[in-house]
Amino acid sequence: MIGNTLRYLLLFLLPFIVYGGWLLLARRRARGHENDSKWRDAPLIWLTSAGLVLVLMGFVTAAIFDGNDADCPYVPSRIVDGRIVPGEVVCLPQ
Repeated sequence: MIGNTLRYLLLFLLPFIVYGGWLLLARRRARGHENDSKWRDAPLIWLTSAGLVLVLMGFVTAAIFDGNDADCPYVPSRIVDGRIVPGEVVCLPQ
């Protein structure tokens, strides 16, 4: 659970990290020129939107590729002869 949260947090922060790297590169190239902190002028709406789009793309990718294995379906808990049988993953013979 924490791994998934960190993965999506990294996806959200990726545009901000790239923008910060670009600012550092621009500052190094402009030595001697007047160059105050450009974070005040940062396009925060665009960076936030790009981060949210990356997170949504991560959700879609996870939904497509992180599905259950078709050979081992999950059988939910059920009542058999008045007793509760817990859920289990049943692998079909190949």
